[in-house]
Amino acid sequence: MIRALLFDFDGVVVDTEVPTYESWRQIYTEYGVELPLGEWLPVVGSGTSTAPGGVFDAVARLQTLTGMTLDRAAVVERRSQRKAALCDQAQLLPGVGDYLAEARRRGLKTAIVTRAHDSWVEHHVARVALAHTWDAIVCGNGVHSKAKSAFYLDALERLGVESREAIAFEDSPHGVGAAKEAGIPCVAIPNDITRGADFENADEIVGSLAERPLGDLLASLAGG
Repeated sequence: MIRALLFDFDGVVVDTEVPTYESWRQIYTEYGVELPLGEWLPVVGSGTSTAPGGVFDAVARLQTLTGMTLDRAAVVERRSQRKAALCDQAQLLPGVGDYLAEARRRGLKTAIVTRAHDSWVEHHVARVALAHTWDAIVCGNGVHSKAKSAFYLDALERLGVESREAIAFEDSPHGVGAAKEAGIPCVAIPNDITRGADFENADEIVGSLAERPLGDLLASLAGG
């Protein structure tokens, strides 16, 4: 029996993945170079694009493309300001409110599980006026070296449920992989950034939560 729903945040609850990419794309354009979506895609759900040694170091790539030596801190700060401004226009994604309301009616526990900071989640939940009391919010808070599967295990412990009693909702292959590594069935919800990615490890793939009633999804996963 499913007792809990675990939501990634960026690109699943609030539509912040598009402006996150767009902020870097605009910075690259200012230097006269491009940031193709295919180069950006691996970073979604994997951690950070601003620190050396990550899946994708956006500053190092920009330096390679331009042949310039850049002030990393200055570039990162300018991009952070651009990202914040763009993300402050992002909306609650379709179907999220209905899923959370239905979860409450069914007595299901709910949690956010994300690599983002607590302050980021709090800001955007308040900004989009999402009136919902979460049973747990597990954030990475800048700890990029920790596997996201560990965040999922932390969420399960806080909620007091087993992995087989939960469903995770993710928008990236990295996120799906983290949920599955924690033993949690995972529903992929590709967005405009990740729509072309490979979600073969997901238990279900839906275009948006608005397209699939929670009751139908629960019945499908219970029968699978």
